[in-house]
Amino acid sequence: MIRIVVIIFYLIFTVPLVSEARMLIITTLDNPPQAYLENNVPKGFLVDVISAAVRRSGNDCKIMVVPWKRALRMVKKGSADAVFNAGYTAERNKYLFYLSNVLATEKVVAFRRSNTSVYLKPDLSNARDYIVGIGRGFYYGKLIQDKLDANGFKRVEDVPNIEWNMKKLKAGRIDLFFGDYFPAMKLLSERESDSGVELIANPENGTPVIYARSDTYLAFSRKSVSPALADKINKELIRMKEDGEYDAIINKYIADYKDVE
Repeated sequence: MIRIVVIIFYLIFTVPLVSEARMLIITTLDNPPQAYLENNVPKGFLVDVISAAVRRSGNDCKIMVVPWKRALRMVKKGSADAVFNAGYTAERNKYLFYLSNVLATEKVVAFRRSNTSVYLKPDLSNARDYIVGIGRGFYYGKLIQDKLDANGFKRVEDVPNIEWNMKKLKAGRIDLFFGDYFPAMKLLSERESDSGVELIANPENGTPVIYARSDTYLAFSRKSVSPALADKINKELIRMKEDGEYDAIINKYIADYKDVE
């Protein structure tokens, strides 16, 4: 009789814990076309990629698009389980563990007002000539971060998102601002010829200047997620790249996208 009670106790309280799926809270920033809100619903190709990978792992997720500093603060406190579009830094690694698989590679470009001579060199050697706009809490790679840390620009102004940088640029309050290539292309395609803004390009061949390349990841809170669960989702991301689902999702958002080197 005691043995039967023990077995029943095990089945009731142990088996559900093993099979129960997690509902993960995952944060990110407003960064179209990777992630954005449409009628208060998260959209974007990385939103779809992450959601698919989590579902394929047998779990589910709620994605929250919030200001970047809040996204990091939530995952640091453990009130969120993961954050994506996160570059690696030593400071973040103290409270996050990163998947081995790169989620997406950001290419940092810069905007200037149309028909101006503003040209920030790829090595940033003339950075002292320009007032630059940056996203608050954003990481643009080591070269730019080192220049920012050394106060190497004429002046730096930080704002919550790319739209604010666009307004400041058009108002003449900054000379240029940095941004990721994906949202830059989306922004330009939406504004078309009336934007008054253009990408800084190489004067010799007209190709956009790439100031930095930065791998970004899906990273998990050390407080709320086990390495085993993170590894399971990581394997699904790898499989998605191998079976073509990853590329198919991106193509839904950027049908005419052309990569730049």
